[in-house]
Amino acid sequence: MTADITSIAALTVRQRDVLGAIAVGQDGGHHPTVLAALEAKGLIVGYPEVLPGYPPMTITRWEVPVAIHIRWAEWCATQPDLEPDPEEQP
Repeated sequence: MTADITSIAALTVRQRDVLGAIAVGQDGGHHPTVLAALEAKGLIVGYPEVLPGYPPMTITRWEVPVAIHIRWAEWCATQPDLEPDPEEQP
């Protein structure tokens, strides 16, 4: 599934926050329900990573596919800033 701007705009605030965090490499500690919803929409993909140790432990890491990341960045660019940039103040 390929996401478009409409599907990104339809996300909950929490889903958008988690998508943004994963897009910048912060893929840990998110609620499984939110991750499952983003995965079902095709916005993130999981892959296993084996952590060393005895016994070794396998965890799921998450990433945003490149095509989705581009659409995410386009969507973000169209959103108003919540806080004005102090350097842009008159």
